[in-house]
Amino acid sequence: MTTLADVAAAAGVSKAAASLVLSGKFEGRVSERKAERVRVAADELGYVRDAIAGGMRNGRTQTIGVIGERVLSTPYAVSMIDSVLSTSQDLGWSVLLTDAGRDGVAAEEAVREMVARRVNQVVIASMYHRVVSVPEQIEDVVVLNGVADRPGVPGVVPDERQGAHDAVAHLIGLGHRRIGYLGHDDTGSIAVRERSDSYRDSLREAGIAVDESLVVVGELDPDSVDAVAGRLLDRSERPTAAGVFRQAARLGISIPTDLSVIGFDDLALISTNLDPRLTTMRLPHWEMAEWLTRELAAGHAAGLPDVTRFPCPLIQRASTAPPAF
Repeated sequence: MTTLADVAAAAGVSKAAASLVLSGKFEGRVSERKAERVRVAADELGYVRDAIAGGMRNGRTQTIGVIGERVLSTPYAVSMIDSVLSTSQDLGWSVLLTDAGRDGVAAEEAVREMVARRVNQVVIASMYHRVVSVPEQIEDVVVLNGVADRPGVPGVVPDERQGAHDAVAHLIGLGHRRIGYLGHDDTGSIAVRERSDSYRDSLREAGIAVDESLVVVGELDPDSVDAVAGRLLDRSERPTAAGVFRQAARLGISIPTDLSVIGFDDLALISTNLDPRLTTMRLPHWEMAEWLTRELAAGHAAGLPDVTRFPCPLIQRASTAPPAF
């Protein structure tokens, strides 16, 4: 890591002068010409000023730094942040939050900020379960709701395969045999791939042949969902367990009498406001974040595996029932 002495040497000034410039206290003490040389050297060397210098023997602050990837600006995984904040407060720790932006362009600057503030541990929190790019300059880092793109970085994720398996098993247990699958077409998502693979494996495990015509995928916007759900339901032999409420209402299909519906996520804004209320597999965002925060505060980060999976529990409500034969 670049030090203040490195910057001073590159600028041809004393360490004290470099410190004054980088702390913004150089006026009347260091010439503007020298100050400019210091600023240029610092930028070229990638120097990060220690924002919490001295005073702490181990150079740490009992602070967890969270870099969110759209987590802070969307409702889908905000419970992870809520869990980190409340658990840290219980443990007497602080949390420094920042957002890497929609396309991650601010990630490098976020990392610099965390290093400057000497957080004990950096957490990169992903909005959905996927492979996360982890900057090489971070050492004490873990990934929440994703896995790192390099080995040796712990990640905590939902067990998507178990969740999809239990969803299919729930429907089979009710007596359904024609089970449709409506998913997202993001092939780069671990969650998408593991859920769809587990759907197929679970049917085969139960001795039910996989009918690929019952598998439809699309984007997550309402128009796309309506279109793919319509293709699935607007057919002579529609499945008895599948996708979405709007298209069922359009076609006069009663839920759960004619069609059982099971979701994946348990976002309260959706699952508890539909009529009937949605049976769903809940993503364990809160539990993952709470466990990880306690492990980090206890100093256990170095012993964590690259992947720790948390089960997705079934939340049974009124949208699933035995099929009407």
